[in-house]
Amino acid sequence: MSLFSALRRVCLAALAVAAPAQGLPELRVPHDQPTIQAAVDAAQPGQRIVVSRGSFCGATLTQRVELVGKRGATIIGCPQPVAGALRVGFLLPDGRASGSRIRGFTFDGTGISNANLTPLAAAILGRSADQVRVVGNTFLGGIQAVTNTDGSGWQVAFNTIRGLTALTCDGQCAGGDGIVFQQRLDLTTRPRGNIAAFNSVQGSVPDGLSEFEVVGVFLLGQEGSIVAFNKLAIPHNPAAPAAGVGVLISDQCCAAVITSTSIDWRVVFNDGRRSQIAVQVSPDVNGGKGNLQGGILFGNKGVIDLPPGASMLRASRNAAAPSRPAIFAVLY
Repeated sequence: MSLFSALRRVCLAALAVAAPAQGLPELRVPHDQPTIQAAVDAAQPGQRIVVSRGSFCGATLTQRVELVGKRGATIIGCPQPVAGALRVGFLLPDGRASGSRIRGFTFDGTGISNANLTPLAAAILGRSADQVRVVGNTFLGGIQAVTNTDGSGWQVAFNTIRGLTALTCDGQCAGGDGIVFQQRLDLTTRPRGNIAAFNSVQGSVPDGLSEFEVVGVFLLGQEGSIVAFNKLAIPHNPAAPAAGVGVLISDQCCAAVITSTSIDWRVVFNDGRRSQIAVQVSPDVNGGKGNLQGGILFGNKGVIDLPPGASMLRASRNAAAPSRPAIFAVLY
């Protein structure tokens, strides 16, 4: 599939309002079910769940559902679902959630810190779920907005992420990623065909952070991903050695985790001028150019950081950038 065909599909999918699963009425929260989790548990596969204005706990999606937030529908941190000590909005624990759609919500992780883990940490956390669509949501604060571990065919588009942060290593040592497409649990097969397009990501590097970077869109061990037309603003913090990176392409994470190289990606027309580094392609685990294989880098604005000795004719503005390898601490 061509780049523009893929982006056209994303735009049409974002604009389209799909009909509910045939013969199934909408489930309304709190009118029909008091909580989103109760609605998910009561739903039939593919059923639409519409959430009214107000603050709600998230849910664990154990089947395919369509979650639609009306204006003012806000997901907050709650005792469930969680990833360790960190609170999650919508958890997609395995392939049963494949095909789910999430749109129209505000996810509120404002104020999260090592001293306060009550707010939402990870808004949407998926594991081995395919063909998930995350469109038109707003993410406030938190340490990871959209995380796709080992899933293929995700479409993450027209979302707004504001106040992205990370938890420093004097505590949880985690996060700092807006949109993550990662190979992590299954190291034998690269996830394929994930798309992040037309999103806006704004975040900051916490004072003193040195162990890992803060990133807008992170590709880890991916094949055929598209990252296009995103606005990425993660500026340099003079009080922190860590960098702010708009788009990061790598095969290494979390100090000890080594994945497949990221190949055949398309990173185009992203605006990273307000990030310290707009696009960074890390050297592969052997110090080489494996993460450049089949990649197209075109039309991006801002500082471009490639492996030593690499050059890409289709890259836009290349400029000096930190040469140390990027290291990350990503929830999965």
